[in-house]
Amino acid sequence: MQVVQFKPRPGSRHDSTGPANVKAADAAPTGATIHPIGVQAVVHALLAAADAAGFAPSILDSQPWRWRLTGNTLALYLDRGRVIDDVDVDGRLAIISCGAALHHARVALAAEGWRLTTNRRLDPADPDRLASLRLEERSPADPAEAPLMSSMPLRRTDRSPVTGPPIAAQQLKAITAAVRAEETSLHVLYPDEVLDLARVASGVPIARPVSGDRSTGAGPAGLADDRGATFALLYGHTDEPEDWLRAGEALSAGWLTATAAGVSMLPLSAAVEVAATRQAVQIMIGCVGYPYLLLRLGLATMPSPGPRREPVAQAVDRR
Repeated sequence: MQVVQFKPRPGSRHDSTGPANVKAADAAPTGATIHPIGVQAVVHALLAAADAAGFAPSILDSQPWRWRLTGNTLALYLDRGRVIDDVDVDGRLAIISCGAALHHARVALAAEGWRLTTNRRLDPADPDRLASLRLEERSPADPAEAPLMSSMPLRRTDRSPVTGPPIAAQQLKAITAAVRAEETSLHVLYPDEVLDLARVASGVPIARPVSGDRSTGAGPAGLADDRGATFALLYGHTDEPEDWLRAGEALSAGWLTATAAGVSMLPLSAAVEVAATRQAVQIMIGCVGYPYLLLRLGLATMPSPGPRREPVAQAVDRR
């Protein structure tokens, strides 16, 4: 089963914002502290939110998005030049990646005490514009966002086999709640459903055991070493670009929540990359919804991360 790596893409700084609209530090009196206020505070906050999105996971490190800042609004656009056509034929994985960036930006603003309005209404006249964040006013910082903000530089794509005990019910409950808060759902798979999903991804017909036992089962090649893993499908009730965007926000929320709880998460896309296998997966799970991604969850096995890493620098078009 193919692993889609959702992690920041290394790159050099490319910032079209120009110099910040604040007084130069060397022009201030000695020992003075300059605090951005008014319009400057809004611009500072939105640029910081775009920078926080540089931590967001994306398909094959592509970061297929760009930002535009106009007044008190930061707009998110799909960058079609970064869509990986041979893997992501319809662009859904790219839009999921954009949703993860959008969620990271939202968390950064909420953690700094900004009240904002998120607009996800797609405009047929400008289909690449996926969403916008409009700052309204300052408000008390949301304490629930602090653990997510702290998890951004700590999140990792852990491809090591999951051989330890399964994650605790409370950990799964927290991740599921984070996903549902983004208007997306998780369907936790039984072991035999995991086998069926692997067969669907490899083009092998599904053959359910006669006994109907849903409690045991050995994994096929590629999953046999993941006996301690919990697999879940990220899904929604409709299958439009706005749903893919929300799925990316849910992916980000679930992954940051998992990181804070000591749980590793690995997105897998092979079974949902093309329409035929997506339909087979949808039938397999009883047509509860449209599958977006398969997630592998397990207790984190990677060593504690080193120093905080910097996010990938974001290009922001200022209008």
